Amino acid sequence: MIIFFLTAVLAVVGVVSYINTPIEAFPDVTNTRARIITQWPGRSAEEIEKFITLPVMKEMNTIPKKSEVRSISLFGLSVVTVLFEDKVEDFYAQQYASTRLRNIDLPKGAEAEIEPPYGATGEIFRYVLKSERPVKELTALQEWVIERELVAVPGVANVASFGGEEKIYEVRVNPALLAQYNLTPLDVYEAVEKSNINVGGDVIQKGDQAYVVRGVGLLESTHDIENILINVKGSTPVLVKQVAEVNITAKPRLGQVGLGEDKDLVEGIVVMLRGENPSEVIEKLQKTIDELNNRILPDDVKIVPVIDRTELVDATVNTVTHNLAEGIVLVSVIVFIFLFNWRTTVTVALVIPLSFLFAITMLRIQGLPANLISLGAIDFGLLLEGTMVIVEKIYVDLEKSSLRLGADRFNKMSKLGLMKRSVKNVASHIFFAQIILIVALLPIFSFQKVEGKMFTPLAFTLGYALVGSLILSLTFVPAMCKVLLKRNVTETSNPVVNFFRNNIFRLYLWSDRNKRLVLAGFIALFVLCVVRFMSYGTEFIPKLNEGAIYVRATLPNSINLEQSVATGNALRDTLRSFQEVKFVMSQTGRPNDGTDPTGFFNNEFHIQLKPENEWKRPIQKDALLAEMKAVLASFPGISFGFSQPIQDNVEEYVAGVKSSLVVKIFGNDLADMETKADSVAQNLQKVHGVSDVLVYRNIGIPELAIRLDEARMARHGVSMADAQAVIEMTIGGKAASVFYENDRMFDISIRFQEAYRNTEEEIGNILIPSLDDHQVPLKEIATISTKTGPAFIYREGSSRYIGIGFSIEGRDLGSTISEAQKVVKENVRFDKNTKVVWAGEFESKERATKQLSVIIPAAVVLIIFLLYMDFGNVKDTLISLITIPFAFVGGFLSLWITGTIFGISAGIGFIILFGVCTIDGIILVHVMKENLIHRLPLKQAISEGIYGRIRPVIMIALMGSLGLLPAALSNGMGSEIQKPLAIMIVGGLLICMFLSFTVLPQIFYWAYRKDEKFRN
Repeated sequence: MIIFFLTAVLAVVGVVSYINTPIEAFPDVTNTRARIITQWPGRSAEEIEKFITLPVMKEMNTIPKKSEVRSISLFGLSVVTVLFEDKVEDFYAQQYASTRLRNIDLPKGAEAEIEPPYGATGEIFRYVLKSERPVKELTALQEWVIERELVAVPGVANVASFGGEEKIYEVRVNPALLAQYNLTPLDVYEAVEKSNINVGGDVIQKGDQAYVVRGVGLLESTHDIENILINVKGSTPVLVKQVAEVNITAKPRLGQVGLGEDKDLVEGIVVMLRGENPSEVIEKLQKTIDELNNRILPDDVKIVPVIDRTELVDATVNTVTHNLAEGIVLVSVIVFIFLFNWRTTVTVALVIPLSFLFAITMLRIQGLPANLISLGAIDFGLLLEGTMVIVEKIYVDLEKSSLRLGADRFNKMSKLGLMKRSVKNVASHIFFAQIILIVALLPIFSFQKVEGKMFTPLAFTLGYALVGSLILSLTFVPAMCKVLLKRNVTETSNPVVNFFRNNIFRLYLWSDRNKRLVLAGFIALFVLCVVRFMSYGTEFIPKLNEGAIYVRATLPNSINLEQSVATGNALRDTLRSFQEVKFVMSQTGRPNDGTDPTGFFNNEFHIQLKPENEWKRPIQKDALLAEMKAVLASFPGISFGFSQPIQDNVEEYVAGVKSSLVVKIFGNDLADMETKADSVAQNLQKVHGVSDVLVYRNIGIPELAIRLDEARMARHGVSMADAQAVIEMTIGGKAASVFYENDRMFDISIRFQEAYRNTEEEIGNILIPSLDDHQVPLKEIATISTKTGPAFIYREGSSRYIGIGFSIEGRDLGSTISEAQKVVKENVRFDKNTKVVWAGEFESKERATKQLSVIIPAAVVLIIFLLYMDFGNVKDTLISLITIPFAFVGGFLSLWITGTIFGISAGIGFIILFGVCTIDGIILVHVMKENLIHRLPLKQAISEGIYGRIRPVIMIALMGSLGLLPAALSNGMGSEIQKPLAIMIVGGLLICMFLSFTVLPQIFYWAYRKDEKFRN
């Protein structure tokens, strides 16, 4: 009763844990980071690097436990990213970065902030605002109303705005009118700056009441701005409206969003805090959006959801759940067919949900989320191996006892002692077998960074499920047998078992008659597999089908926003024409908050596809993508990159640039680095399988350089500060104060009218005040010229670099990179001060492969030690180890026959196979050795041992295979990552089973044929 009570507690706690455990479509595979975003409007990339990026990087490099510091400097924006070691918490990273940031003296006008903590998979929701109102008003509603409400939702890290126009009040100065009044732009700036304040005058007593004194001077309308006093000439006041126009306008746009036929929308991008449950956060988010739409926003403004992560989560979880359910049914059917008894079937089948709930409970205690990789790797057939062996042993012993004593006497006798002896006979073997399977998972725990974040939850989930299964097998299962198998345990002829037993035993007899042929054949097959494996195609992991395509179109760096938007609109309309497309959202440029550091040349398209079962044409996603590439190739001068939304974010997070694979050339001279990058790109394009090659160019933005001459300025009595202030204000505009609209704030900016600043000649005529109250044309004290300057400056560590991004199509990752490295090494010459690094997905694969090459042998040694503890002698230990080559042959043949590329997912399948196939060795070697100990002749000991263990060994293979067969055959969304692992285990277990019945007995025979102790 105690065992049943504890089992019931486990079930209740497990169900509660399952309900409250976050389920992710894709695990957050990125390390903790702190990102410092600094905006300094109007400054060139070189100035940003010199005055902001380098000081910030220097300070951030002093943070403990940081693994890497990288940065991007571009026009008006610096983004410094600090990556941390594994297991560093977000609070630690944010706190240290914030502390270090206080030590930096940033230039005046530069504003730095630390991005909230979220991972590469944190983007969970996108929406647009729909209304007939001007886009400036919608942007103001987004910034001052909607963002405030949404960031307050629990679990939301940030809401980034993209597109729209940021409203400002602009004082457009006419320099000709300024000259008439002998005023300068600085006079206007100072007048506006000093004319927008409230003051407090404390409290005065009036009768028995106290009055708070307020000096109210805030500007309340454009009329107030126009009437600001600049100066008094004689007795005549000079007001702002006499020298300037005051307009409600917008800051220069940084980006624009289009969706369907709408070409100019305001978009909101909601990102989630790391570790939160996306389904729960989105549910709360949608409630807040409903309240905004129904109560807070004007009636003619609506928030329209565009992308909802729960759709992907639901689709992938549905695929995994469907596969798991089918696997459970198939395993249960196998148990019933082979045991041919409903009581034993129920006992074994109940272990499936209980083991799963135990694993979920442990994940919940540890704080780990569940995801499609960790859930999809659970093979319930593997969980039942110990259970099945115990149940079968108990049932067979009871069956023999019933046959010997008779049904009536058997039903009346106590069976507890017999059950205890039955469990005791196999308990130690089951314990070691399960422990060996758990030990086989140890290499997965050694993974680092991306691969560690991706597959460690899998190892924990499967490991906890195996532990749960082991505990239940030794406690709950015997208790259930005691309750259910009290009476009427009779021998029943099982045609399925008889069929397998007879045919498998015939196979064994054939192998026994052809020992040399069997052993030679296995050795030849093993050598063939090893040789083929050495040159077999490799990858990191398969790509998860997200039901969407992400296209990046890169135009020339020098393009302006208007032309880039026009091109983006044309591309969006082209992509919308495919009937499989649900909608296309385009983003040109960058968001206003600097969270995506790019330029006007960058167009990104989120192509949401309809569910594949709604496609009218018989076409696969790969073929559809090929059609899109062919159509887009007709647009000249544009480089295209193709990915998926989550995949794109992860790639950028890991590699530092927007590409899955990247070659980084480190150096100092930007021009020389770009020349080398072009050469590398040309050579990469020659390699079969390489596609989407793109150089992330550093140089390419036109600059109008105004070089002030100190000597000429001194002759005219002009200070550097006054000259720079006028240049900044009159050409780019400068905020002099803030205009308050209730709880909203908008800049009041001073700027020359466009006609007086749109050519080099007009800029040269801008008057600069001198210290002796004269005004000097800018061209008299400066040289004005145009040049091509840096658009982007990438840094990693202490060095600049340029990136060459590319992807691989129609070929495996390993051989493609190997050939590409060889081609680049032969054809591109780098000087000694240049470093070349191949990064991205390839880097993760190489790191994981290197780690496996060290840790797998260590795990095998540990398995050998456990086997030795179980067998107690070296000979039996070595015989049972032959199952490891069986696992290799079986797993690799499964990949080879199905044409599946070997990656980390398949490698984990190998690891699991090593542990599972060892169980076959333990079962068969033990029974053959026991027969020898009981004085049976060697051949008889082997044959009777094989015959008596055909049923459990076949059940192990079939349960393990059928448990993952649905995953191996699945083509649903989210099946891609678990499929190689499933194929490896499904085929590997079956092949290992046949080898265990044919090769293993012959090795046992050769090992004991000359042993004097058992010879006769």
